[in-house]
Amino acid sequence: MEALDVLAAFGATGQVGLLYPGARLPEVVAVYGMPWDIGRIDRGHRWPHLYSYGDVEFVVCRCRIITSVMVQSWRGTVELPSQAQSGEVIALPARLTFAQVADALVAAKCKWERLKPIEGQCGLRTLPQRVDFTFVTDDGPEPVLHDAGTWAHEHDCMPAAAADAAFADDFPPEQAD
Repeated sequence: MEALDVLAAFGATGQVGLLYPGARLPEVVAVYGMPWDIGRIDRGHRWPHLYSYGDVEFVVCRCRIITSVMVQSWRGTVELPSQAQSGEVIALPARLTFAQVADALVAAKCKWERLKPIEGQCGLRTLPQRVDFTFVTDDGPEPVLHDAGTWAHEHDCMPAAAADAAFADDFPPEQAD
């Protein structure tokens, strides 16, 4: 498995393994084990909440549905959840250029469009999945991948009382600060 292949598949499908907007957290946890608890999106509210498996971060709403997925690649490696060993991640080299990612997306038959560049970065968006790839432009002669992520998944979230009843055990438990 190569990081470029995983990221091209992410662009084409909106999925990194079992992680995608709309996936149910209990089903993901059954395969990957408990995610790392990064923390609350809003300090005053338990939900939505940010978790990760290695460098694959994802936001979960109170009804335990994944609403967005982001892959961090700025460190030069990408740690991905292992389907072979629950709770483990595999690290892959991932210092990828704009040209490499664009070529991999074309090879995966994934359409994409350039995003309007801003100072220090450029990007592309896959179609129709709308995965945005962001590249830094001040880290060498070619733009280098910083991250890739989906847009927020819209869904009808259950009311707070219904979520409290459905997940009375506060699954997954929140880490203490």
